[in-house]
Amino acid sequence: MTEIVRHTSAGEKGRIYSRRQPASNHARTTDPFASENVSDSAISSPLVMPAGVPHPNLLEHLGPAYVATPDGTITWHNDAFLYFARAAWNLTENAEQVTAAPEPLSTVFDTLISTGHFEPARTRAEIGGVARIFRGRHFLGDSSGGVTVYGYFEDITRWITSEQRLAALDDKLTDVIRSTSDWVWETDTDMRLTEVSARIAAITGAPPEAHLGKYVLSLGSLPDPMPGIPDLKLLMQDRRPFRNRLFIMRDETNGYRRIHLSGTPFFDSGNGRFLGYRGTGTDVTRALEAERDAIMARQKLEQALSALELRNEQLRDTLGQAQSASDAKTDFLALTSHELRTPLNAIIGFAELCRRQITDTAGERIPSYLDNILSASGHLVQIIDNLLDTVQIENETTDIDLAELCVADLVRDTVSMIEVRARESEIALVATPAAKDLSVIADKTAARQILINLLTNAIKFTPAGGSVGVEIARGKEDLLYVTIWDTGIGIPMDQQQAVFDRFHRVRSDVFTTTTEGVGIGLHVARNLAQLMGGDITLDSELGRGSRFTLALRLWESTLDQQPANTTGA
Repeated sequence: MTEIVRHTSAGEKGRIYSRRQPASNHARTTDPFASENVSDSAISSPLVMPAGVPHPNLLEHLGPAYVATPDGTITWHNDAFLYFARAAWNLTENAEQVTAAPEPLSTVFDTLISTGHFEPARTRAEIGGVARIFRGRHFLGDSSGGVTVYGYFEDITRWITSEQRLAALDDKLTDVIRSTSDWVWETDTDMRLTEVSARIAAITGAPPEAHLGKYVLSLGSLPDPMPGIPDLKLLMQDRRPFRNRLFIMRDETNGYRRIHLSGTPFFDSGNGRFLGYRGTGTDVTRALEAERDAIMARQKLEQALSALELRNEQLRDTLGQAQSASDAKTDFLALTSHELRTPLNAIIGFAELCRRQITDTAGERIPSYLDNILSASGHLVQIIDNLLDTVQIENETTDIDLAELCVADLVRDTVSMIEVRARESEIALVATPAAKDLSVIADKTAARQILINLLTNAIKFTPAGGSVGVEIARGKEDLLYVTIWDTGIGIPMDQQQAVFDRFHRVRSDVFTTTTEGVGIGLHVARNLAQLMGGDITLDSELGRGSRFTLALRLWESTLDQQPANTTGA
């Protein structure tokens, strides 16, 4: 349907101060209603333009255009008018020309002929699901055959949209000015007020119109100059901005109000000529009184603080004792770990020597016993290594050597170290190949330890016949994601945030009865990842498996940075 809307002017609320960005030079798209997209051959119509129409060639290039007789017969139109008629007046798509004026256009003809004038009106049409607005201009002309009606339609959708945006911006600025406690002012070149907001009435008791034309500094007085602070009048003479300068005004009760006055000069954008000042005034009377009261209260607090000093000393002593206990615990972990590691290394060494010297005729159980020794010893070494890493992380003594690390080599080496265990557990190990030129910035030992911990956990919590895999994908912000996934039993939602805590073990019958470890592997892995500028995240569903994702920075994103050894967190 078509709606004829009378033109109404915009901008009735007054000026707003903003800068308009220049239109971007986007590539033009074909628009049947844009006159610049219609060539002379494209606007040709089987209908012939009658004589007597002023500037007929110009009419052809004004977008949708027509020529008609007063009785509504269309004697000529261009192709753009045909497209317009289809969209605006529901003309059938197979119509190749318009011979009779649609009803809305006939109404225009009647008004034009009866009054000799028709005010430019707007026509709304929905084109391709988008509402567009056209402004129609219609005229009368004389020809040898009598009176002729001609006109054209101009697409003003963008103009209307801009008008609406400006009106909305004006409303927004007005609401901001009304809601703020500041009063806004503007002067001319002689520093006389040309605009002032209504908020000033709350101070002076007079309407803002009563202050127009006054010298801005005549509304109050300036305090005595202070050393090191430029005089406000000199700043104004030099056309320099100022902020929060104290200004004393009298209110309607003849009391004093302390105002923070701020202003900035503005200039003609064309020739740079000074036009005046714009600024705000903020009533800080209550704030200054509150500051004075705060000073008095602070003095009382200082006296109270002296009384609390003895108590603080006692608290510091208690805190020192607690810190000593924590240091003793840390030292105990470090000492115990080192003392246990030494005999374990010997056990492993002798077990390996015995294993090599066993002949094929030796007892069948001895090799399995030695394998158990090796397995148990290796497990204890892994636990102790994790304990040592935990101590180093807490003491901030972990050495991280960041360098370029090939992802393909990292994954290949790690998977090769886990393959035997996966095969023994009847777990299918799947690794996505990585590109040879894909590198991250990481510590080789730390990165390998993280992947070993994640893969070991995945195999540990996946039943026989399941799968464990490695996926590699580029992420956002120049990160690489290495995901260790499994088809195991998963982790309950209420425990997913705690799995990275030190000494935490997932609480379920399956985990506590069939798995080994003390619950620090994931804690160490995440801390090592964070020391390398990355992190580890978890996505798991109970009964369906888990996905631990290690995020590391890509080497190509750090080429402009100098790699350095990082010590501590």
